[in-house]
Amino acid sequence: MRLGFHLSIAGSRLKAISQAQVLGCQALQIFGQNPRAWKWRPVDPGEIRDFTRARRRAGLGPLMVHLSYLANLAAPDPVLHQRSAARLAQELALARDLEADYLVTHPGHGELTEASFRLAAAALAAAVSQVPPPPLVLLENTAGQGRELGWRIDHLQRLMELSGVELGLCLDTAHAFAAGYDLRSPHGVSLLLGEIARGPGLDRLKMLHLNDSKAAFNSRVDRHEHLGLGSLGLAGLRQLLAHPWLRPEGAIMETPKRHPADEWRNLLVARSLVPTLSLPSPG
Repeated sequence: MRLGFHLSIAGSRLKAISQAQVLGCQALQIFGQNPRAWKWRPVDPGEIRDFTRARRRAGLGPLMVHLSYLANLAAPDPVLHQRSAARLAQELALARDLEADYLVTHPGHGELTEASFRLAAAALAAAVSQVPPPPLVLLENTAGQGRELGWRIDHLQRLMELSGVELGLCLDTAHAFAAGYDLRSPHGVSLLLGEIARGPGLDRLKMLHLNDSKAAFNSRVDRHEHLGLGSLGLAGLRQLLAHPWLRPEGAIMETPKRHPADEWRNLLVARSLVPTLSLPSPG
């Protein structure tokens, strides 16, 4: 399992590559655009070429692009839904140009009804039909905060069924814990992985978001914490990562960035949780 962080592209996408190299990352996640703005900033082909070349030289992979936050694939408002679906397709095309392996998205916000799932599935189907894999679109489980969809595995399975296109999963450990999967116990880990196995299938679980939870178990609150310093804790994370059914390609940390040394600490902790991790060769 290859480890990395979500890193900023502020100033330049190449900055994320250099940051990842300094930290000793093997994998990387970025936003394709400003995550809190609808305005689309065209990306110069030369910048894309420089980014892809630098990423290959650095040996970073998998590369995952996270869909911006404003898109709501389950929006009942037709204007917002159309805008969100178009943004997903646009960012998926950019992710393809950046030679990303995956684009990860939350399912959206809406009432917990079949209509909401059909709206989100339609947006996913339209985008993937326009830009087929690679990159593969991964659905991320949520904490269930507010009207978030996707806090149960059967939500994600239903979206996959309704979309009719090829999709994968990205499992966020903090979200799962806050949504009611108690990863601190063997039973909780087995419950979660069993639901994935019986539903979407463990082969669809491609990536992890490796985060501790500042929020309490079953709180339905999305608050990330440094590894080992949250309510989930090192024992729970270690137990999940050691499970023989769990075989993702990589794990991305989205932990708080309060101090420059935070990433170093979290990466060292993550390596201790994955004892068989193969580290990058020098040079």
